[in-house]
Amino acid sequence: MKFDDSDKDYFLHNFDSDDSSSRQPSDAPSQPQSVPSDAGERNSPSFNFGETPQIPPSVKPRKRRHGWLWFFLIIAVLLGVTVYVRYFVPYVTESRTSGYVTLVEKRGIVFPTFEGEMVSESLLNDTSRVYTRDVYFSIPNDSLALQLQKFQGSGRPVTITCKRYYGTLPWRGASNTVLVGFTPGL
Repeated sequence: MKFDDSDKDYFLHNFDSDDSSSRQPSDAPSQPQSVPSDAGERNSPSFNFGETPQIPPSVKPRKRRHGWLWFFLIIAVLLGVTVYVRYFVPYVTESRTSGYVTLVEKRGIVFPTFEGEMVSESLLNDTSRVYTRDVYFSIPNDSLALQLQKFQGSGRPVTITCKRYYGTLPWRGASNTVLVGFTPGL
C-alpha cells in the first residue's frame, strides 16, 4: 500500500489566499499534480505531536462572550421583573373593611412604622360562627396613623382602605396589607 499525501487538503485549505493564476478553468479536466522527487526523497507527511497546530490568520476562533452576556442579561431582567411584581405591585388595590380600631402603635428598631389592628364589624355581627381573626395592617404615613389613633378604643366604627402586596418591605411595615386611607363611621 502506497501512502501519498501530496494532493491539496481541501478541508484545511484556505481558498482565499490562492491566486487566480494557479486555478484551472472550470471546463478543463482536472489532472493530478506531479510530485517532484529529490534524489529519491519522497514527500511524506510528518507528524509533530509536541507542537500546537498553526491556525491560518483568516480563520478566527468564535467568541462566546456574547452568549454568556445575553444569558446573564436575561436572568437579570427576569429577576428584576420578579422583584418588582412581588414587592411593588399590589395585587389588591381597593380593599375596604369596616370595624373598630383596637390598636395603633409604632414598632420597629431600624425602620419604625405604625402597625394597626382592627376588629372587623361584619365578623362581630355574625353570631353563627366563632370569631376567627383580627385585621392587621401597616400605616406608612405618620399623620394618617396619628389621626387613626384618635379612634382607637372609642367605640366608633371606621372604614379603612388598604392595598395588599405579595411581599413586605421593612420601610413599608411588617404586614403585607398597607393602609391608604380611612373614613370614620357614624
